[in-house]
Amino acid sequence: MKFNLPRGLRDIEPADFELMERIRDAFIQTCKLFGFSLMEPSPLEMLETLEAKSGSSIRDEIYAFKDKSGREVGLRFDLTVGLTRWVVSNRALQFPVKIGSFAGLWRYDEPQYGRYRWFYQWDAEIFGPTNVDADAEVIDFAYSLFRRLGLEDISIHIGDRRLVEEYLEKNIGVKDEPLVAEMMRALDKLGKKTAQEILEEYSSKVEPSILNQLLEFGKISGDIEEVLNRLKEYHLTSTTTLIDLVDLLKHRGVKNTVIDLSIVRGLDYYTGVVFEAFTNDQALGALAGGGRYDILPAIFGRPDLGATGVAGGVDRTILALKKEVASTTQREPLIYITYVGKEVRSFAQHIASTLRGEGLPAEVELMERSLRKQLEAASKRNSDYVIIIGPKELASNRLILKNMKDGREEVRSVAETIDLLKQLTKTR
Repeated sequence: MKFNLPRGLRDIEPADFELMERIRDAFIQTCKLFGFSLMEPSPLEMLETLEAKSGSSIRDEIYAFKDKSGREVGLRFDLTVGLTRWVVSNRALQFPVKIGSFAGLWRYDEPQYGRYRWFYQWDAEIFGPTNVDADAEVIDFAYSLFRRLGLEDISIHIGDRRLVEEYLEKNIGVKDEPLVAEMMRALDKLGKKTAQEILEEYSSKVEPSILNQLLEFGKISGDIEEVLNRLKEYHLTSTTTLIDLVDLLKHRGVKNTVIDLSIVRGLDYYTGVVFEAFTNDQALGALAGGGRYDILPAIFGRPDLGATGVAGGVDRTILALKKEVASTTQREPLIYITYVGKEVRSFAQHIASTLRGEGLPAEVELMERSLRKQLEAASKRNSDYVIIIGPKELASNRLILKNMKDGREEVRSVAETIDLLKQLTKTR
């Protein structure tokens, strides 16, 4: 019998888990810098709550089922819904509310490169303000997080759904909301498919000549000044929002920003500024994305609240880290404790416990192997230092400390060895 995982799931193995924790730590530190409080919404929601955001069709894309009491529930597919529900239900909160969360999600999507059915996301949301200042804050947050992780080639592609909707109404004459939503979904695929492929896909839903005009408009992207000059030709009042946002990001020191009118974030609940973050590796797709979604608090009963946020995919960021900054990954120096003779075993484990109590990562031999095999194991574990203890060292309360990089050995008392290791690891 084979004990396989369900399709689309995988185990997060030690190397990837270490990178995930690095991302989590960077996210938490960025939250502290930007004043975001941390929380985690419930992993299980009433199905009607999840449908409030995306409609009944979401049932086909998520893990939804009836619990033992017959209630229709679903596993969270993003963090925005739960965070919005929590904020809306807490009337005593002082605004703006800035919330960050890092947690696992489930979606019944078709598995693909960098995308699984169980995955982790980080999420930062701002509730209350309706102005562009909050949009600039979450874009700055994402940019700062990726910089903290060492991803220097990140570019932020910014669009605005209001601008596209105004173009559809004034320049093409499309006002019908279902048709606008369909055309937005088509435009959102422009970075993934050719215009011809999109036209063929939507030929039965949208008049090709009309859709082609929108796709041509969506191809406007690139240098900010050039794009803004081109937009003047269309006389769209919504352009002022982008101008304001670009100015704020410039003063915040956010670099590598691109106006990209094809970025509309296909989801229907976005209402204004939208953006995605990319590396130079186009195969990875967007590492993060977000935007303004004032409609969601309104759906949950708070039309007075604005909402904007950003979420990032941990799996894709892990892939980016492996390619871009794997060589610069820092780790704690490891100390491996070896011993010779069963009578030394207890003392070796005492030393390991003492080192850990001092904040020094330490492993102790557990397999009762020969000293040669223990040293081989320490080398394979990339240990920086090895402590060797034999009957002689046990009797004299001294330790042999071996530097695995240059092979040098020295004998010191237990206290002297600990002090030396503290100094050596602090200077790394």
